[in-house]
Amino acid sequence: MGVINFNKANCKNCYKCIRSCPVKSIRIVEHQAQIVEDLCIGCGNCFKVCPQNAKQVASDVDQIKGWLTGGPVVVSLAPSFPGSFNVTEPLRVVGALKALGFTAVEETAIGAEAVSKNYRLDYDGPKRHVITTSCPTVDIMVEKYYPQLVPYLSEVVSPMMAHGALLKEKYPDARVVFVGPCISKKLEVQEQSQNTCIDGVMTFDELDLWLTEAGYDIRQMPEAPLDSQACNVARFYPLAGGVAKSSVSDVAGPRRVIKIDGLKNCRDFLDNIDQLEESYWIEMNACLEGCVNGPGNTHSPLVQYERMERVRRYVENVDRDFFDADAVAQAPQREYTPQPMDIFSGIPEEAIVEILHKTGKYQPSDELNCGTCGYDSCREKAAAVYRGMAEIDMCLPYMRNRNEAVSNLIIATTPNAIAVLDRDYRILEFNSAAEQIFAVSKNDVMGRDFTQIFDYNPFTKLKNVEGNTYSGRGYYFQGSIHFMEILTYIPEQDMYMGIFVDISQEIKKENTFRQMQVETLEMAQKVIDKQMRVAHEIAGLLGETTAETKVTLTKLQKIVTTEAGED
Repeated sequence: MGVINFNKANCKNCYKCIRSCPVKSIRIVEHQAQIVEDLCIGCGNCFKVCPQNAKQVASDVDQIKGWLTGGPVVVSLAPSFPGSFNVTEPLRVVGALKALGFTAVEETAIGAEAVSKNYRLDYDGPKRHVITTSCPTVDIMVEKYYPQLVPYLSEVVSPMMAHGALLKEKYPDARVVFVGPCISKKLEVQEQSQNTCIDGVMTFDELDLWLTEAGYDIRQMPEAPLDSQACNVARFYPLAGGVAKSSVSDVAGPRRVIKIDGLKNCRDFLDNIDQLEESYWIEMNACLEGCVNGPGNTHSPLVQYERMERVRRYVENVDRDFFDADAVAQAPQREYTPQPMDIFSGIPEEAIVEILHKTGKYQPSDELNCGTCGYDSCREKAAAVYRGMAEIDMCLPYMRNRNEAVSNLIIATTPNAIAVLDRDYRILEFNSAAEQIFAVSKNDVMGRDFTQIFDYNPFTKLKNVEGNTYSGRGYYFQGSIHFMEILTYIPEQDMYMGIFVDISQEIKKENTFRQMQVETLEMAQKVIDKQMRVAHEIAGLLGETTAETKVTLTKLQKIVTTEAGED
């Protein structure tokens, strides 16, 4: 199960997560970001930078709440806690944890004391270089992306694991929960699931949400003492340089001591470590300025220097200010194993070239290396496409050029006039069809007021319609042209676009047809009238003839009847 999950509905293809990922462990499939767990180092950069809140960190909080109802649960509290909440009394954080039901709260720095003893021994050890292993992100990065440097890793567990082992001895029936600013601690526990003494991990952000849900204001919580505390030197661990200060600041020897913080700085150093002539003891932290800026501490309203100063102030105010290396047991050992994950090497050059060609890159000058896709170079992005980590259309310049080419082709070849205007009706675009229909040259009208040039402003019709689009007929008096107008206001760019379809011929045909209809009706009426007159005349003639015939036949009948009587 991954530490960081994605919400597909919220992912908007901004590629900011890829840009922030130091090892490019994020794959884009059908325009959705996915973390490739085998490649991920758990740094949490993608979580911190995502503007759409499309990423969620796997949480143990519900499970922890269940544990609290069934038995003792103790907390290993990261030493960065004084700079993680907006309270001037750091022990209010301890009081808040006790209010939630935790049995005991101890400082993780207690485990740091044991780890520091191992680091002191490593300083005088046989390794050419020593890299501290308190930061799980650094450990995982070395195992996966610098496997040849694994022998330089100090073979000791992290302070969290060291303290967890001590808590398990002290509270054998209790669950142990680490609370701190680090997301990769969750990954560390998962990777060491067979040997871990940590049952759950909760970030400071998760604690903040839990307190809010419970109705607690941490600023109003009573202070509570730690059930066990470390020396103040070990409390410097969350600050850049703090591990060295706690471990080897008073050790004299030929080995040089250096601190490196921030993943980019770490990678730059590791890329060149074998060029160093002297032996180094290297404190390495994934987060700039140390754990106080961890990705699980984004809810804190404190800026970086405030977090650092509050940790320093807390360290200065505690009573126990010594570190007795002889009195502290060594931390448990741990083996680190090379797990090479280089997916960008071994790709045939012809495959890279073919992919570059698909995005219109045929020569080095076409490779802009703009980084919009999230990759540092066009060739790196092509390699990601080859490995199935990226998609062709993630290249913004390529997509823009392609869309512009299609748009320009449509605008250039359409028989309809297209005009694009700014908010003051000044002409921004005027296609060739518009030149022909309006009988002007594009060069003569660009940048000028459309309404003044043509004494024609159809865009006022947009004021009387719902939405930003009007479709209907219009008439351009100067050219005696009838249009079908499609008018649009584009609020995002604050400009207008008009598409004008010349329907003058259709109108002429309509008028001709209408005239033919009128003339045909008139002719039909004349025929009807004439037929009525003819019918009337015929009826009159038939009536006269019938009357005459009747008179004649009546006379004939009388004659015949008279003659028959005489006989």
